[in-house]
Amino acid sequence: MNDGNTGFWPETEINMQNGREAIARQFDDMKEAFFAGVTVNELVLNRSSFIDELMRRLFRQFGFEGFSSLCLVAVGGYGRADLQPHSDIDILLISRFPITAELNERISEFTSLLWDLRLDIGQSVRTLEECFEEGAKDVTIATNYLESRFLAGSEETYGLFKERVESDVFWPIREFYRTKMAEQNARHSSHNDTIYKLEPDLKNNPGGLRDIQNILWIAHKGFGITGLRELYTNGVLTRMEYLELKECQDFLWRIRFALHLSISKPDNRLTFDRQQKVATYLGYTGDGNTPVETLMKRFYQTLHRVVELNEIAMQLMYEKIFPEKVIEGKIFNQYFLFRDNLIDVIDPKIFVTRPQIILELFLILTEREELTGIHVNCIRYLRNARRSINYYLYERLECRETFKKIIRQPRALVVALPIMHKHHILSLYMPHWEKIVGLMQFDMFHAYTVDEHTMRVLRNIYRFTHERNSEFSLFRQIYSHLSMPELLFIAALFHDIAKGQGGHHAELGAPEALYFCQLHGYNRYESKLVAWVVRNHLYMSIVAQRRDISSPEVVAEFARRVGDENLLNYLYCLTVADICGTNDTEWNSYKDTLLRTLYFATRDALRKGLENPPDLNLHVRENQKRAMEVLTAMGNNPLEIFKIWTNLGAEYFIRYQPEQIAWHTQNIINHSGDDSPLILFGQNKSTNGTELFVYAKNSNGLFARVTGVLAEKNLNVLASIISNTGNNYALDTFTFVDNNDSQIDFDRIPAIRKALSTALAAEEFIPSRIKPMPQRLKQFRHPTTITFLDDGNAAVTSFEITTLDIPGLLAKIAQVFSENELIIHAAKITTTGERADDFFSVTDKNGMAISAECRESLREQLVSRLDSQSGEL
Repeated sequence: MNDGNTGFWPETEINMQNGREAIARQFDDMKEAFFAGVTVNELVLNRSSFIDELMRRLFRQFGFEGFSSLCLVAVGGYGRADLQPHSDIDILLISRFPITAELNERISEFTSLLWDLRLDIGQSVRTLEECFEEGAKDVTIATNYLESRFLAGSEETYGLFKERVESDVFWPIREFYRTKMAEQNARHSSHNDTIYKLEPDLKNNPGGLRDIQNILWIAHKGFGITGLRELYTNGVLTRMEYLELKECQDFLWRIRFALHLSISKPDNRLTFDRQQKVATYLGYTGDGNTPVETLMKRFYQTLHRVVELNEIAMQLMYEKIFPEKVIEGKIFNQYFLFRDNLIDVIDPKIFVTRPQIILELFLILTEREELTGIHVNCIRYLRNARRSINYYLYERLECRETFKKIIRQPRALVVALPIMHKHHILSLYMPHWEKIVGLMQFDMFHAYTVDEHTMRVLRNIYRFTHERNSEFSLFRQIYSHLSMPELLFIAALFHDIAKGQGGHHAELGAPEALYFCQLHGYNRYESKLVAWVVRNHLYMSIVAQRRDISSPEVVAEFARRVGDENLLNYLYCLTVADICGTNDTEWNSYKDTLLRTLYFATRDALRKGLENPPDLNLHVRENQKRAMEVLTAMGNNPLEIFKIWTNLGAEYFIRYQPEQIAWHTQNIINHSGDDSPLILFGQNKSTNGTELFVYAKNSNGLFARVTGVLAEKNLNVLASIISNTGNNYALDTFTFVDNNDSQIDFDRIPAIRKALSTALAAEEFIPSRIKPMPQRLKQFRHPTTITFLDDGNAAVTSFEITTLDIPGLLAKIAQVFSENELIIHAAKITTTGERADDFFSVTDKNGMAISAECRESLREQLVSRLDSQSGEL
């Protein structure tokens, strides 16, 4: 590998052409060296040296040496000689005197050439006094100054600059510490305070490179420390902690280097579509997702170690910077003492000699609300214990007894269990947990790894029961009737415990939950209850979102499987907490309504007995009564209303809310005598989407035409309700969003209405080509599967389509239906991340269920059409 100072830059004056050629050659040389195994530490130093030579030569080339007070300084990452392939190159030109017009013109030419060379330059030009004024106002600027490195020009000017920046007057250490810690906390919060995001930012995530840099920034400002090794020699970290932090930094640097090479731009996000290539660049091998799983497992382990070391270093530097805050510990019992709001241990070896005391620590944290964390000494002893103990703590009776005390307390969900997870004590406690720590989930539905998702489900249970949020009032009401809430906590802890083992994780997780409960002394009923909830934790969500819950048969089948109201209560609570724990946008009032409806329908069925099905006519009459009140208040004639309603089946009045029924009816009345389709748009408050209502003469392909237009307009259908009237009209609703998952802009509605009217009136409608599949979806593989359902209704054929949520998916499905002259009686659209699970009930053109032979033909056509990545319908 060439030295960065020689071999690349031309002997002649640097211009755009020869400069770009030199940069390209150095980049190729650096890439080759990376794959040859050269350390990233050497590569970034070499890259910095290469850019140094460029800056010095251009400084001379543009005649800056003629300005005696001017100096060129590298700052930020470039200042600390940490240049990854596409890192920003931050430079600062400093003058002791005001910038003249002549100098300003030369600086402009200098900057223009740097941009022409396609370097990502961040440049500032300031006098000495301006440097100090700007730095005093902005801690980010001040921090960049701390990492400055002289490149060329006046050493006297740089000396004055450095002297002032390093002085106690410029950002006193106490103020600097508080500000940088607030900055770190805000950054962590912006990343949801977790290291376990599925698509993390390796620089800004908790435990990322910024956390290492923050240690060094504060150490530099407070104690003159300029490198990781000095953290050890100055007593901030032990030798082993320093070596561990250095290993973490080297690994994160190597990932970042590989990422920059793979995407050719300055981005630090390890998104799904980048992880496979980065894993390959780093030499990870295996089938399927194995390389990515192995890479990300180590990545999360690295972030965890950085978080702990950051906490240790920050606590210790705090005590040095604020010595008056260091107080003598107050003895709590024979094992623990409290240091202000932190818990510490008296005997450094107690965790190894008596491991049950580890569990006592977390029990006390849960019980004592004044405690906010663990003292640095105690963290170090915990780290030593988990590396020394060679068995799982739950193998000891005394540990199990203490764990049961912890799990019985609701505060454990937001205190003990998260902190036990943070410091890997849950992994030390039981092997089940160790298997899922940092376990990837390869979908766009989940935002977190399996372990972090579980922690958020537990937190949701606590939050929904303690926050007075009306959105979760039903959850609180049901939770208050649980016979033993701790069983819900255990079910939540185990609901995804078997992910990554192959097979259905709910089925595999149930026996593990059963064994855990039995081991911890729960009786047979309690243990089986937890196992049942784990086994069925997806069932309520599937039925609510992917089945026609207005159907008495669907509700009766669900009720039969649940069996009793107590199990229904546990299942509802876990289902809501689970959905809310997948990502920040999954829960909405639409899903809330679906689950509420299914819960109450099932509870009524269980209370009345499954032999006494619910009186749906009562439900119909109640909705009609409320809708009629709205309509008559608007001056409508009840006879005219009933004339319309007599053509609508009972299912219509079950599926829609009274307000929707009134809205539909009023507009149908207003539209009477007009044979053109009635097309309405409204806001769907349940989903934050736009609702389209179409009332038109029924015809083969109407559904296909509507969905085809929506696909052409790049709109995503979230839900659809299909109704057919007795006078051969279709009464359909579609809820859709734009590509940002939001309601469409109001000014788009006229164009969409016109396109729909044209499509519905045309003798033949052929949708134009829809947008291609996004790059982000191409990494996912969801081969189409068609599942025909036996719903006990021989009059219709019901089935579910599970496939990749490609652009125009619903339009493609509808086109197949149209080609086969199928009549759609019900449709339910469910999208979870990149996957679509769509439910349909259809008949043939004669209104009969389709034959077995036609089913297979339909299956083949759908699979062929949907698994094609063509943009054609």
